[in-house]
Order: sequence, then structure tokens, then C-alpha cells
Amino acid sequence: MNNAAVGELFAAISAIDDSPSSDRALEVFQGVLNRYGLNNFLITGLPVPQDSEWHREILHDGWASEWFARYESEGHFLYDPCAARSRLATEPFLWHELRAGRLTTRASLVMDEAAEFGMKDGLCVPIHMPLSGPAVVTAASDRMEIPPGAMPLIEALCVHLFRKISRLESKSGAEEGKPLTPRERELLEWSADGKSAEDISCILGVTMNTVESHHRNIREKLNATNVAHAIVKALRRHEIQI
Repeated sequence: MNNAAVGELFAAISAIDDSPSSDRALEVFQGVLNRYGLNNFLITGLPVPQDSEWHREILHDGWASEWFARYESEGHFLYDPCAARSRLATEPFLWHELRAGRLTTRASLVMDEAAEFGMKDGLCVPIHMPLSGPAVVTAASDRMEIPPGAMPLIEALCVHLFRKISRLESKSGAEEGKPLTPRERELLEWSADGKSAEDISCILGVTMNTVESHHRNIREKLNATNVAHAIVKALRRHEIQI
């Protein structure tokens, strides 16, 4: 790994530490990932496999929406070998390393389907912090290009990002004291169920403008960038169930 690449990673770590918002920190992180051929990533806590509300632990969902929908509909979290290893591991690992072990048929299916969605290989950086449950920063793509010697710095980058996002989200959550109305929760639950704004307007018997107005209010209350982000935040606040 050349000095320029090392310097870029150190600069990215500093930029994440100095980021005023989660969006800025994630933008810096995404820029680094792109240089290594990684275009999908997820930052999440890792509750027990049987937890049906594991979504509430997500800090940022950067997976392709099609893969996330498939992962959820098939109940892959319960069998995900990356999540299982990350709960116990203290060192980063690459997805293909899991193949060297003995995966169950169901765990192999998770990895095979991920490959079908363009995530043939990836990396996981387990996060273990005092007084917190296990977590992971994971990234993947159809082709990684990580040079020798880069993994320790990538690990440092992921740890800094996780801590930064956790602090910012905790601060944001403390400032988000206004709860959703029953109508807003109902509407957001339909969105979480995969319904479009047009679908919801028909289901609830309201206009599209009303649905869009509710969505704007929901995003403002939750400080969310889009509907998917709002769903994750509402789940973490236990305001909706899916």
C-alpha cells in the first residue's frame, strides 16, 4: 500500500471525526469505499438472531433496496453467517473466508443470494464497545480491490465511523422529542410494508398530496433524509411495528 493511499485513509478518518452531521460522515466513508470497489454497506447493531425487530439496530442502510427487501422477506438475519461471526469475532474478516468453514445449507443460501444481487464478496468489521451490544460495519460488491496492508486502516475507518454516527444519532434522537401522530404511524407502517404513495392514498382514502404532506412531516419529526430512513428511525424509537 503506497504512502498516498495511507495518507488518503488518514485524511478520511480525520474528516469523519470532524463531520458536523451523519450525512457528511457517510459521504466521506462512501468515497473511500468506492475507491476499493465497494458500493454497498450497512452499519448496524447485532441483536440475538431470533429478534424479529432487528431493524431497530440499523444506523445506516446502504444496501441495494432490492437486496434488503429479499433479505427481510426470506428471514435471512436469523441465518446470516456474517452476523453470526461478527457477534463473536474481534478482527475484521472477508466474506469469502466464511466459505472456508462449514456453513449450514441455510447460511450458504444467504451468501449465494447476496452474490445474485451483485455482492459476491465483502468485508465485515465487528464493533465491540463497552456497555453496548455487538455491532458491525459491513461492505460488499461484485468485485473488491483492497490492496495488501489496507485492512488495518479500513478497520480504523469503520470504527471511527461507527462511533461518530452513534454519537450523532444519539444526539439527534435526544432532540427528536415530538412523537408521530397515530395517522403518521399508520401511514409509515404502510410504507414499511412496501406500499407506494399512490397505494397508501387509495388504502387510506386520502389524496396523494395528503400522503406526501404526511411524509414530509414524518421526515421532519424524525430528522430523516427519506422514507426508508424514517422507517428505520421510527422502528428504533418503537413508534411503528412491521
